[in-house]
Order: sequence, then structure tokens, then C-alpha cells
Amino acid sequence: MSAKETFGRAAESFNRRDVKAFAALYAVDAVVHDPTYPQPLKGRDAVAQDLNDFLRAFPDARFTILNILEDGTTAAGEYSLSGTHTGPLALPSGEIPATGKPLSFNGSAFSRFNDRGEIVEESRYFDIAGQLAQLGLA
Repeated sequence: MSAKETFGRAAESFNRRDVKAFAALYAVDAVVHDPTYPQPLKGRDAVAQDLNDFLRAFPDARFTILNILEDGTTAAGEYSLSGTHTGPLALPSGEIPATGKPLSFNGSAFSRFNDRGEIVEESRYFDIAGQLAQLGLA
């Protein structure tokens, strides 16, 4: 499976709320660097938990791939994500109650793939301060 196909499946799984299918795109021992967390997410189960937590907070969230560049086993993807904060948002610092406010932002992910097409390492980039401001928390 190409990186473009993997990113496409990630968006489809996310938008179907199929956490298991989304997490299956990652290797069992994947490492994900996400600015939300002080330490990397480690493993497929951590990726699944992260998505479960996000979808609990933003049950109407929509994920759209904007651009993908790939070179061998590495790919860079740009995406947009939007939703309404209607559920509790679990963060490392604690849980944030629903604000009822919309959230919309662009981000990017740089992913490295193994020979089975699974993501083994990923670095995500997005504006957390901007997100908190949109939710009225900063």
C-alpha cells in the first residue's frame, strides 16, 4: 500500500469513526510525536486511545487530506480537521469540559512506513495555542 493510499484510508476510517481500522494503519510498535503530549505515543493501542479521546470530544469531527508528498518510505501529508467541542477533551494536564464551540485547523504529519505499508514513526504538527483560543480556553 502506498503512503497516499494509507493517508486516504486514515481519513476514511476517521470520518467513519472506525478507530480500529485507523489504528491498524500503524505498526504495533509505532511511535507518534504529537504536540498535545509531552512524550510520544507508543504503539497502536496508544494511537487508538488518542483517536477515541478526540472523537469523544469532537463527535462530528471531519478529517480531510489536502496534499500528500511521498518519497520512498517517507510521506508528508497536509490535512484539515474541523468539529464541534461537545464532549470532554482528555489532555495530559486533565480533562476539559465541552465548550460547545467549533474548532477548525490545518496540520501536517510526516510519516515513515515499513515494508508492509504500516506507519512506524510519525511527527504531527499543528497549532495548539490557536485551537485553545478557538475553544475560548486561551
